[in-house]
Amino acid sequence: MLDTSDKYRIHPDPRISANQLAEYALASPSRRQVILRNAKYAPTFLVVRYGEARASVCDFLKDGTRPVAKLHSAEAELKATAASLGSKFKENDALLSAEAIASFAAFVSDPKQYPNAFSKLTFAPITGYMPKLPLSEVDVSVQVDLIAKNQAKEVCGGVLLQTSKAISAKSWRDEHSLYVTSLIWMASSEFLAGHGTVDPNLCYAVDLFGKKATKAPKSYKTRVKNLEAACGEIAAMWPNIEPPADL
Repeated sequence: MLDTSDKYRIHPDPRISANQLAEYALASPSRRQVILRNAKYAPTFLVVRYGEARASVCDFLKDGTRPVAKLHSAEAELKATAASLGSKFKENDALLSAEAIASFAAFVSDPKQYPNAFSKLTFAPITGYMPKLPLSEVDVSVQVDLIAKNQAKEVCGGVLLQTSKAISAKSWRDEHSLYVTSLIWMASSEFLAGHGTVDPNLCYAVDLFGKKATKAPKSYKTRVKNLEAACGEIAAMWPNIEPPADL
C-alpha cells in the first residue's frame, strides 16, 4: 500500500525501478543517497514523460514494413500541435517526445548502428504491467515496452525503451544499459516464458537519445551478483532513509 502526500508518494517497502537500480550500481555514495530518497519518497511531479515517443517507436517496431517516414510524420505532428495542448507541461512533453522520435529515426537510418537482428524479429505489445522482479528483498520494476520474437526459432525477449536525455559519458551510458538489459533478461525469464523460450540475445535496452540498442551481456552473471548485492544494501538501508526536508 502507498501513503500519499501533496508532493510525494511514499513507499514503505523496498522498491526501485530498473533504471534507478542500474544507476545505483554505478553511482557514488552521495548520488546513491539521492537515488534511494527518490525511490522511497517519490516526487509526484516526476511523472512519466515521453508517452508519445514510446507509442510512436512501439508502433514503428510493430509494423512489419517499418517505414522511417512513419517516424518523421509522428515527429512533425507533435511539433505542429505542441502549443495547442493546453499546458506548458504537455507542450514541453510533446516537444521532448518529438526530439526523441527524431533521434530514434536517425538511429534507424544508420546501418552502422541499427542492429541487423531487428529485421528478423517481430515485436508485440505488452498487455498491462509486468509484476515486480523480487531481488534480495527488493521489488524491482522492469516495465518492458515490447516483446521481441523470432518466430522461426520460437524464442523471445523483452525490449525496454530508455528515454533519458541527461548528458553522460558514452562509457557510462553503455554500462548502465548493460545493467538494465541484465534486469530485462531476468524479468523476461520470469514473466515472458509463455511467449516462447526466453533468449538473452533478444532482450534489449533501446536508448533513444544515445542511438543504441544493447542486448543482454554474456557476462550477465557478474552483473546479476552486483545487482543482488546492491539490493541487499538497499533493503538494509530502506527503514533509515531520511525523508526530504519539505515532507
